[in-house]
Amino acid sequence: MELENKITLDPKILLDILENISTAVVVLNDDNSYFFINISALNLLGISNRFPNISSLKSSIGHKSIGQHVESVRDENHSKMIRDLKFKNFEGNEKIVDCNISRAKLENESVTLIEFTETGRLHSISLEQNLIEQERATREMIKGLSHEIKNPLGGILGAAQILEKSLDQSYTKFTDIIKKETGRLVNLLNDMALPVTEIKKSFINIHEVTEHVVDLFKFDLKNKNVIFQKDYDPSIPDVNTNKEQLIQALINLVRNSIQALEFKGNITIRTRAEPSYTIGNEYCALVAKIDVIDNGPGIPDEKLKEIFYPMVSTKSDGMGLGLTIAQSIIMQNSGLIECSSKHRETIFTIVLPVRNKVYE
Repeated sequence: MELENKITLDPKILLDILENISTAVVVLNDDNSYFFINISALNLLGISNRFPNISSLKSSIGHKSIGQHVESVRDENHSKMIRDLKFKNFEGNEKIVDCNISRAKLENESVTLIEFTETGRLHSISLEQNLIEQERATREMIKGLSHEIKNPLGGILGAAQILEKSLDQSYTKFTDIIKKETGRLVNLLNDMALPVTEIKKSFINIHEVTEHVVDLFKFDLKNKNVIFQKDYDPSIPDVNTNKEQLIQALINLVRNSIQALEFKGNITIRTRAEPSYTIGNEYCALVAKIDVIDNGPGIPDEKLKEIFYPMVSTKSDGMGLGLTIAQSIIMQNSGLIECSSKHRETIFTIVLPVRNKVYE
């Protein structure tokens, strides 16, 4: 009773609470003008110096718009809870929210109360936990495969060394490539069979890796109709990781994008740093991101949650191991590969920790 009297006597307390909670709260008049909106809602909806009509928010394909849900609540005069509602805010950024819409009376006026709870990152973290569990099983499979793969690699290396002796000096650069890449793959298989604690890491500039991988694909005549674009953030600090493993993971992602494009289209390699990021259960003060972006047909929603599982492929002739191996490699380096896709834009993102703790 004492608390109730205090709130009744001092409504500013209620306003202060509403302005400081993380839940986004919007109160609309019946003409969709804003009766009230708190700071969290301003940030979520992307509202700055103007207040656009909430009905103009665009929903993702397969979702009713927020405006349609609001009208439904008004017409039927009952509350409504929408789980994992996807929409683009006024700045064009996609959001995933749980949304509760209800009717209320404030100052004798009938209003519509909308509460948004952002679930996009929570949804991603849940998916990441599943990927981490799956990766453990994948590592056991890779250990078995590595023995079978190393045998033919040894034969290729030996053949290249014999061939080199009978070639003109001008052609030995090609056998050098065969020997170097074969040796790198053998080392990679050996590293992948090691426990995580034994992986050899060093501080590297990730742009050395991206440049090397882009060059490998640009020199392949099959990719002559693929346009490679670079969008680098030069301020990213060096990352403590295994360089050879990062190269292989990026090769797998770029190859996957080229195949999705059917060898004709655009691929952008973009790098960014992002603060305050969670990888699984590990909080990172700063992460480095490498995005591989293609303008192919996209990945169907029903496949998107499964693409990192072994033997799952969107291609009829695919074995479905490239993305699985890439994910396993990056997880061995305390990172993660994420994916988002829509028509004409698929993004695979390698996330690697730069700093795991907040430094004072």
